[in-house]
Amino acid sequence: MFNLTALLHDAWQLLLQPQTWFVAAVVLVSGIVRGFSGFGGALIFIPLTASIIGPQKAVAVFYLFDLVSATPYGYTYFPKANWKEVAPMYAGALCLLPFGIYVLEHTDPMTLRWALCLLVIAMLALLVTGWRYKGQPTTAASVGVGALAGFSGGSTGISGPVVIAYWLSSTSTAAVIRANIMVFYALQSTTTDVILFFKGMFTFDVAVYALVAWPLYSLGLMVGARSFKGSSDWLYRTSAYVLIAISAVISLPLFDSWIR
Repeated sequence: MFNLTALLHDAWQLLLQPQTWFVAAVVLVSGIVRGFSGFGGALIFIPLTASIIGPQKAVAVFYLFDLVSATPYGYTYFPKANWKEVAPMYAGALCLLPFGIYVLEHTDPMTLRWALCLLVIAMLALLVTGWRYKGQPTTAASVGVGALAGFSGGSTGISGPVVIAYWLSSTSTAAVIRANIMVFYALQSTTTDVILFFKGMFTFDVAVYALVAWPLYSLGLMVGARSFKGSSDWLYRTSAYVLIAISAVISLPLFDSWIR
């Protein structure tokens, strides 16, 4: 039987734990970076919070608060996207997204954390070097990139730089490329949320973390966006890269004694 008093008591006890406010601080910083640079929110939030609450909860929390913050914004770009490019990539993501979530569920948390940190470092290297896909986007290539994004997104919550590096090779206008990216991640995030829900991964404490994170992430997005005005391209990219690198290094299991 539903007991509101017990529910509120449990929520209050969770809010009193220091790790809840560590997650809150990380989500604020990740929101600022995302609003300032346009990327990097998941690259900071997931590896750092995974070191405290574990990879499964970190990914679930991120997708839950993202559902009510960034994801709806992506749907506004539907009319601007090129669906001949978006549809194959989303189809590829659908193929391996469930398998990625299966890996998230069944892989040893410590192993997954090492993989997560190494993936973040690899993704950051991809961004820093400015690597781009050299050929023109094709249906087969789009499906393949989407499958990779679906698997890495499901298993670690991180897939953005691969998709960005691929689509920036397109001859489409910047506006269409941006719309494609926004729409693809809105669709992938929504699908991920549905799968996580039916797998029971949106637990009570995940919901509390997400409720704490949502307004802070939104605040961070606003602060970051305002800070971007007047800043140079070099400054905002360098700032984001440095913060992501620090996050990846600190979240390595080697440094658990420092942040716990």
